[in-house]
Amino acid sequence: MSYTVLARKYRPQTFSDQVGQEHVTRTLANAITSGRIAHAFLFTGVRGVGKTTSARLLAKALNCEQGPTPEPCNVCDACKQITAGIDLDVLEIDGASNNGVDDVRRLQESLPYRPTRDRFKIVIVDEVHMLTSGAFNAFLKTLEEPPAHVKFIFATTEAHKIPITIRSRCQHYSFRLIPQNVIADRVRHILAAEGIEADAQAVAIVAREAAGSMRDALTLLDQVIAFSGDKLFGNEVAQKLGLADRDHLFRVAEAVLSGDAKQALEVIDAISSQGLDFTHFTRQWLELMRDMVVLRVAGDRNELVELPEAERARAAGIASAHELLELERVFSGIAKLIDELGKAGAPRVVLEMGVVRLATRPPLRDLSELIARLSQLESSSGSNSAGAGAGAPAASRQAPPAPRPPSSGGFADPSGRNNNDRGPDAGSRGASDVGPRGPMPGKDPAGAKPNPFQRFIPPESQGHGGPSMGGSTQPGSPTHGGSAPVPTMAAVTPIGLARSAAAQAIAHAPAEEHRAPSAAPVASQLLVASPTNTQAEPPKLHAAPAPKPVAPVHPVSEVWLSIIAELRKGDLRWAAMFEHGVPSELNRERVTVTFQEGSFFGRQAQTQGGLDALQRAVQAAMQAAPKLDVRFAAELPGISVAKREAAQLDERKEGIKRKALGHPRVLEALKVFPELATKQDVQVD
Repeated sequence: MSYTVLARKYRPQTFSDQVGQEHVTRTLANAITSGRIAHAFLFTGVRGVGKTTSARLLAKALNCEQGPTPEPCNVCDACKQITAGIDLDVLEIDGASNNGVDDVRRLQESLPYRPTRDRFKIVIVDEVHMLTSGAFNAFLKTLEEPPAHVKFIFATTEAHKIPITIRSRCQHYSFRLIPQNVIADRVRHILAAEGIEADAQAVAIVAREAAGSMRDALTLLDQVIAFSGDKLFGNEVAQKLGLADRDHLFRVAEAVLSGDAKQALEVIDAISSQGLDFTHFTRQWLELMRDMVVLRVAGDRNELVELPEAERARAAGIASAHELLELERVFSGIAKLIDELGKAGAPRVVLEMGVVRLATRPPLRDLSELIARLSQLESSSGSNSAGAGAGAPAASRQAPPAPRPPSSGGFADPSGRNNNDRGPDAGSRGASDVGPRGPMPGKDPAGAKPNPFQRFIPPESQGHGGPSMGGSTQPGSPTHGGSAPVPTMAAVTPIGLARSAAAQAIAHAPAEEHRAPSAAPVASQLLVASPTNTQAEPPKLHAAPAPKPVAPVHPVSEVWLSIIAELRKGDLRWAAMFEHGVPSELNRERVTVTFQEGSFFGRQAQTQGGLDALQRAVQAAMQAAPKLDVRFAAELPGISVAKREAAQLDERKEGIKRKALGHPRVLEALKVFPELATKQDVQVD
C-alpha cells in the first residue's frame, strides 16, 4: 500500500484547522457568511504557507451541499471530490505548464456553460506568475466581468510579477510566514496522532529549520521519523538534517565571549570532522547571539525568544555573565563573518580566523577614561611649550599674553570661528567682541609649529584687557590714557553670556586639573578687573547653586601605580586589562591581582601574553621577579586604577561646573532673567 506523506495526510480540511493564517481564513469566512463573495481572489506568499490549501477550502465552502458555509461538511460528494481533486466543476490549472494565450482561450470557451453539478464553477490557477504577457492580457476582460457562476482563485509566490491590471481586478490576500511556536505546536499534535515520542529540542529544530513553512516542517518531520523511528532526540535530528549540535553553538558562543580562542577552535574542528556546513553553522550562531541579546535586554521570561526551556536557561545564564555591549559587539562581528564566508574559497580558515579575532577583541574603554588621558596629554603638551613657566605659581601661569589690536581681516569669537563668516549683520551682533586679542589658537608667538593641544583662551577670560558689562570707556579716560583702542558696549543675550562663561571656565580647566575643589564657590573671587568707569557700582551677584557631591577618590598603592605606568609604556593593551584589577598581595615575593568574577579583562590578563607583560612591568618598577597570580573574587579588595581615574575625572568636571556657574556674566544673566535660575545646566565635554 502506498504511503501518504504527512504534508498531505494532515492537510487542513476546514478553515478552523488551518493555523498561522487567521487573518485570511477569518476574512473569507465572514465574506461567505455575509454573502459578499468576490469573483476573483489573489493569494500570495512564500511556499508552504497554505495558499493552495486555502483555495481548495474556499472551493469546498462555496460548493458544499450545506452551503455556502464557512465550515464545509466534508461528507457530501462535492466536498469529497474537491478534496480528492477530481471535481468536474473545480478546475485546478498549473500556470507553469499552461501559460500561453491558447490555453487561456480554451479555458474561456468553457466558462459560459453552467456547472455540471456544483453551485459555482471555480478556476484555481497555481503559480499564476508564470503566465505570459499575452495570456495575462487575454484574461483581462473575462476577469473583470466573468459569468455569475464563475469564481477565479490565483495563487503565486512572486506577487511582484503579477501585472497591476490583474491585481486591481482581484481581492489580494497576503499569506504570512508561520511563527515558529505555531509550527512547533502543530508538529507536536501530529507526533501525538502518529504515536511518536520526541523531546523539546527535536521539535524545536524541526520548527526552526522550517523557516515559517508548515509544509517544509512536515517534510523534515517525515525525514527524521524515517531515520530515528518512534523516538526523536535532538542530537539525532540535528545529525540527520546535517546541522550542528546545539551544544556546539553554546560552547563556541561562551568561548568567544569569555576570550577563550582555543576552546572555540576546538569546537570548529569538531564541526569540520562531522562535515557540516560552516555558513549554516555561523547563521545558527548569529541567531543564538540574537536570542542572548534579547534575553539580556528583556529578561529570561519573554515571548521574543523561541527556545526550549533548557536552552533558554543556558542562554540566559551566558548572557547575564557579560555586558550587553560585549554581546552586541560579538553579534556585529558574526554578521560580518557571514558575509566573508559567502565569498571565501576556504570557509574553515575564514571561520577560524574570525573566531580568533572575536575572542581576542580589545576591551572597550570608557569615554571618561579617554577624555582624562587626552586632558593629560594636553596638559603635558602645554607645560612643555611653557618651558620654565611650568613651575611658576598658578597666578603667573594664568597671566594673559600681551594685547594686540585686531587685524583688518576679521576677528575670532570664543568658539574659534572667523567673524567674517557670520553674515552681513555680523557687525551688529559681535560688536562687544571687539578689543585686544591674545595669540591665535595653536600658534606659537615666536613662529614655531602650531600646537594642536593648546587651547585658545578668549580675551574675556583673561584677568584684564577686556570690556566690562557695566558701561563704556571713552577715549582719553584716566584708565586708558587716551591712546588705547575704544571698546564699545552692545546688547548681549543671556544664553550667549552663559556659553561664553562656560567656555572660559573650561579653557582654564587644564591649569587646575590637580587642584582640589573648594568647599563652595565665592562669586567675589571670580570678578574680573574692568577698564570701565571706576565710579560705577558693580552689580549685586547671587551665589551659584551648589553642585552635586562627588564621591571621594580612594587611594591606590603607589607601587601598583608605577607598575601600571610601566605597562602603559610597553603595551597599552595590557595596561587597559590590568587597570581593572586590584592588587590583593604586592611584595617582592608575590604579586596577586584580583578581578571581578566573570570579568573579560581578567580572562585576558590570565593569558600567557598578559602574564609576560605584567612580569616585565613588575621587574621594571620593583627591581624584582616575584611570583605572579591572577584571581577572581565576588568583591574586590580595593579600588582599581580605572575607577580611580574615572572618579578623578568626575571631580574635575564638578570643579569646572562650579566655576562656570559662579562666573560674573552667568550671575548677571540670571539677574536679568531670574526664571532661568532653575533651568541652568553645564555640559562638560
